[in-house]
Formats: sequence, C-alpha cells, structure tokens
Amino acid sequence: MELKKRIACSMMDASASLREGAMETNPAAFSMPATLEPELARLRIYWKDLLRGENAMPFSDDIDLSQIPELASRVLLLQAFESPVRFRFEHAGEHVISQYGTPLEGMFSDEVRQQGPLQELTRQCSATLARRAPTYFRSAVEENQAAYARLLLPTWGEGHIMLLLGAVVDSPEAARVQA
Repeated sequence: MELKKRIACSMMDASASLREGAMETNPAAFSMPATLEPELARLRIYWKDLLRGENAMPFSDDIDLSQIPELASRVLLLQAFESPVRFRFEHAGEHVISQYGTPLEGMFSDEVRQQGPLQELTRQCSATLARRAPTYFRSAVEENQAAYARLLLPTWGEGHIMLLLGAVVDSPEAARVQA
C-alpha cells in the first residue's frame, strides 16, 4: 500500500512539473546575466518597485504601462494559462510588432513563428513560469539581423502566475549595465 501511495505522489509531482513547464533541458537557459541592457534594467527596476512587502513578485493588477512610457513600444504582456500551459499576447508594443511584422494581441505564443524578436519565446515563458523568477534571452548575432535581448518578469494574480511582463530591445554588446 505504501508503494502505491509513493507512486501516486510521484505521478502527481511529475504532472505538476509538466503543467508548470518545468521540463527544461538546460537549467542555464534563460538565466539572468550580471548586466542588462539599459531599457531592460529600467523595466526590472519598475517591476521590483511594484513588490509589496516580502512578496517575491508583484501583482498583475499593479502593472500600469503608462508608468513606463519610454518602454511602451518594446513591452510585451502575456497572460499565462495553467492547464494546458499556454501564453496569450495581451499587449505587444509597436517596436515588437514592426520587428515581427504582424499584430500579436489575442494570439497564443505557440501559434506564432518563433523568429525575430520572438525566437524561443514559448520556452522562455515556460521557464519563467517554472522558476517563478525573471528570465533573459539574447539572440545570437546573425547576418542581416541585429542582435536583440528579451526580459520576462512574472506577476501574480488569482492564486498563480497570471501575467508575464517583458520587453524586447536591440542589444549591442557594449550597451549593458549592472543588473
């Protein structure tokens, strides 16, 4: 009987891990760097300033894009769903849309091509959800394509991570500041 109980608990733990997107193959993927691009550093400061008390992340309903107008064209807001794990674009700034080439609001991340400023986005969203912490992605420098960086920050609402606040910025190697 004890063995059946342990197996059942193990299966429940594995199921929860899958729901939260924790089945990541590379734990270093999407790790926060020691330095961030200036715009991403500003977004992270804004996110930290929204923290209440000892909470590890701000509440989703505290996000107010009018408080960060200098970043508005580069901001992403993605609603996180748990079962199944999916991420829906609630907002994509003008700069992101112009780089990607099509409006994104209302679409799920797994419905869009993972290219340009959205390369590896669904995996990064899943990592942010699983880690319950900020994540970072920097594109490789490729011919005819400028390098860019992306930061995703989790927010809490309705008993779970409800919204991911992010931004995509151009990323020349020299333009980074201490995170």
